[in-house]
Amino acid sequence: MTAGYLAQPSPFFNRVRELATLERAYRSPQPAGQLLLLYGRRRLGKTYLLQRFFAGAPGDIPKPHCYYLADQSTAPVQRRALGEALLASFPGAGVTPEEIAVSWNTLFRFVGSQARKAGSAPRIALILDEFPYLVDQTPELASILQSWWDREGIHSPLLIALCGSQLSAMEALGASSAPLYGRFTAGIVRLFPLGYADVAAFYAGSPLYDAASILTAYGVFGGTPRYHALVDSRRPFGEEMVRLLLERGGALENEVAFLLGSEQLRDPAPYNAVLAAIAGGETQFGNIQNASGTDRSRLSYYLGVLTDLGWVKREFAFEETSDKRALYRAGDPFLAFWYRFVHPLRSALAFSDPQALYDARIAPFLSDYMGRYVFEEICYQWLARHAQTRVGTLLESAGRWWSRDGQIEIDLVASPLTPSDGYLFGECKWSATRPIGTGVYADLLAKVARTPNNDWRKYPPRYCLFSVGGFTPELNVLASDPEERLSLVGADDLLQQSDPVTT
Repeated sequence: MTAGYLAQPSPFFNRVRELATLERAYRSPQPAGQLLLLYGRRRLGKTYLLQRFFAGAPGDIPKPHCYYLADQSTAPVQRRALGEALLASFPGAGVTPEEIAVSWNTLFRFVGSQARKAGSAPRIALILDEFPYLVDQTPELASILQSWWDREGIHSPLLIALCGSQLSAMEALGASSAPLYGRFTAGIVRLFPLGYADVAAFYAGSPLYDAASILTAYGVFGGTPRYHALVDSRRPFGEEMVRLLLERGGALENEVAFLLGSEQLRDPAPYNAVLAAIAGGETQFGNIQNASGTDRSRLSYYLGVLTDLGWVKREFAFEETSDKRALYRAGDPFLAFWYRFVHPLRSALAFSDPQALYDARIAPFLSDYMGRYVFEEICYQWLARHAQTRVGTLLESAGRWWSRDGQIEIDLVASPLTPSDGYLFGECKWSATRPIGTGVYADLLAKVARTPNNDWRKYPPRYCLFSVGGFTPELNVLASDPEERLSLVGADDLLQQSDPVTT
């Protein structure tokens, strides 16, 4: 268990909205106490976020707080550890840990008394990390906290943050039937993976990482900050993949097993099989069932759990909702990459050189992997940030579309907020080593003309082409004509104005 004051993290990227939520709660002009629920799956930087807010950047004066990281111990041990953390954070109280750890009520009352003594400070904070571990040992803890909060906590200059990585347990705390329902005055915040543009901040300034390398880093490690923090950007990315994922004892060698275990999945085997099937290219329910060997009646449950975790996403053709049209795709690039490339090499890695395996079994297929499984998501993220300024329209929704007979597929279709702006149609071509030309644009125009939805063509459509390898001069000339309503997004466009928060 860990307790006391948080360290000051450096560097720190993004999390602008989450920091703003914490700032509003901490600086709230209302004297009432603030209660926050913060959760997200492991490795996404919950503790780093709390560190940055409460401990600040290097050189900042920390805000008054007590941080306690619970572990899977008994309730008396947990209470004593929290008591020691509180006295370390707020010394001079004239009591012992044993005296304030006799009950949870006593601990909470001590926190309230310290808040009232704080004087000029806006408020003091108590951070209970991995809160579900405390509830496991004291199932009535949420009720105890609710009773104390209603009686005393809400009337004290406090900020109490309940944090955790077990998604279902944390979400249950905010459910309408839960004791703490309606009391999270500071909000309920779920932390999600970083987007590709924020991941790029980890590689800024490295002469070895061009745009294709940075985007590939996102395709391999996804939006999990911890994984990118492990990469030494002074070394070629291929070597870092080998070091972290393939070498015996690599930092991420057993990461997938850890992730499955940390989510308390009773039997990881079917989840492993389902993830491997989807990463291998199976997208339809029946094909996933056959490839994974799972019981058909249980597959919906497995897919539901994986979707809730963000590891799988259920996809419909744009503006359609029929279950018969639903496809399943990997929702996390790291898991997609691991099951696509690393998982099949487990036996070979015991007998072969990891670098040789990478050269033969991974490197030649990375470009195809990025084009098939990752680049579209990168393009969606870019569009969400830049549609208004770069494409000239506000968008309401976006997605992929494919015809029922499978003959037409459009990477990106987006509906405008103002109908007269026209629908947006796009193609996402990874094409990292060569520019794309007018043929790609002509193909897109032809596919749009063949779509059966006349509403999509009621107003002149807009078009957007994405390519890491750039565009031919002829295509650039076409895009310069306003009548074409064509936007081109290359590597430099994808990586500029990412607006990371970094110090």
